[in-house]
Amino acid sequence: MNDTPDSTDGEAAPVTTPDPATAEDFAALRALLLSPEQHEIAELRRRLDALGVTAEELAASLPEAIALRAGQDDRLARALGPTLETAFSESVRRNPQQIADAIYPALGPAIRKAITEAIAGLVTTINRSLESSLSIRGLKWRIEAWRSGVPYGQIVMKHALVYRVEQVYLIEAESGLLLSHVTAPDLAAPDADVISGMLTAIRDFVGDSFEPRADGGLRTFSVGDVTVLVEAGPRALLAAVVRGQHPPALLEKLQVTLELIHLRFAGPFARFDGDSAPFDAARPVLAECLETVVDTTRTRARTLVPRVAWLFVFVAVVVGLYAAISAQRRWHGALRALAGEPGIVVLSADRGLRRWRIAGLQDPVARQPMAVLAGLGIDTASVRGDWSPYLAADPPIVARRAARILDPPTTARLSLAGDTLVVTGSAPTDWIDRARADAPRVAGVAAFREVDLTPHLLAALRPMAESIGAQRLFFSPGSATVSASALRTLRDVATEWRSLSVGVGPRWSVTLDVIGRTDTTGSLEVNRMLSDERAQAAVEVLVSLGVPGWALAPRGLGTRDPVPAATVDEQARQNRSVSFAVRLGPGGVRTP
Repeated sequence: MNDTPDSTDGEAAPVTTPDPATAEDFAALRALLLSPEQHEIAELRRRLDALGVTAEELAASLPEAIALRAGQDDRLARALGPTLETAFSESVRRNPQQIADAIYPALGPAIRKAITEAIAGLVTTINRSLESSLSIRGLKWRIEAWRSGVPYGQIVMKHALVYRVEQVYLIEAESGLLLSHVTAPDLAAPDADVISGMLTAIRDFVGDSFEPRADGGLRTFSVGDVTVLVEAGPRALLAAVVRGQHPPALLEKLQVTLELIHLRFAGPFARFDGDSAPFDAARPVLAECLETVVDTTRTRARTLVPRVAWLFVFVAVVVGLYAAISAQRRWHGALRALAGEPGIVVLSADRGLRRWRIAGLQDPVARQPMAVLAGLGIDTASVRGDWSPYLAADPPIVARRAARILDPPTTARLSLAGDTLVVTGSAPTDWIDRARADAPRVAGVAAFREVDLTPHLLAALRPMAESIGAQRLFFSPGSATVSASALRTLRDVATEWRSLSVGVGPRWSVTLDVIGRTDTTGSLEVNRMLSDERAQAAVEVLVSLGVPGWALAPRGLGTRDPVPAATVDEQARQNRSVSFAVRLGPGGVRTP
């Protein structure tokens, strides 16, 4: 820096040009000293020029501002609601998977809770329905429903209804036009425009006639058993049709609903030109006001009389059901038993309250149907049977029919093999002759066959056969010669044989078994030959006495099958003998 010299003579000093280096130094010093203040002044100037809040300042203050405003009232939440809903819907539309992943942790518990509440509500509803159905009041309601033809649910609603919001209307306040409405699902949809016009006309009438205050107006009016609640707002009216006695809380609910509609549809209200289409979105909000409250609770009886009465009713019902089921089972068991009984055919069966009627076919030899039913424990006094006779082809019935017709002796047994009647055992010759002739005439029998059937004599002839069987010829030891006493015995045997032959008739033959024996003296071969000789000696004498040879059957036993006796000597004497046995055979048999 150059110093200017002082003037001594009073004249002005000449102006000098600053040094460039000195000017730069001065500027640097000024920037160093005044730079912060200059920046602040520039910022203030910028803010004054902008006359607003910067984005940075708004970002720094927005959280505090939102928290402060939210703590004052819920207007901020109502204002942000539509925007947030729109943003969320758009986000779901663009990227649903991301939203699903985000809400997955909360979705499961929410679904389980909803299902639990739904099941609990269903159980409560079922319990109330059962209480109403099984109580005296419920029975009265069912009788009323039956007599009037009205469904039982409507009768319950009529008697147990506390209140029900059946319809909700949203009406534009200035023009009275219907913007939106909802109706309970089980009600017929009314003419909403007519009802809206009626509500507007009534409201205008009340306003013109009674000069309500600016903040007042028609709030409630009744039509029969229906009450109409009207809630007014600056841009719209909310009218609810209520049946029953509604609580005060319902008015508050309508107020909150109307405020929410004003908040969400502020734009459509401002732009309203008579078109109600933008307000169709308000139907879900209006539907939340539809509700039905029913009280089916009842005071429990404090005495045991109703309970005991119901207990008796229950026991009577159980006993009646048991009796009915038992009677039904007995009925079907009786029909099955009759249908399975041989010789009985059930054609029709009717079961009344106290009487049974059964009709069918019965073979004369079958068991009596009433006896079959009595064997099952059925009271036959309550059964009426109409049975027509017929001839059954069941094998047991055919055998029973043959037994009734042929009347066999107790020693003979009849059975059926196909269409052949088989007889076994033993029977008199006359019965066998009659059975051979009569068996083919039995219905269901085509042939008669004897299997191991032993014929025996009639009672009148049996003493002669027994007398022949008691005769005995005695011989000396080692001898086969017929003695004089033995000859007399043989004459008696021949006479009795001729009487038997005449008695049995020509269809039967009487054969005599001539049996020779010996004592134990000697060898077996000698004794066998000796017994044959003794039997043959008796046969020769009988033939000489007129008994044909075919009717005699000699055989020697030797020492086999000995005759018992009290002593050894007596047994030896009894076995040195010839005895006889009578046999019957078919007539015409001739054995030489």
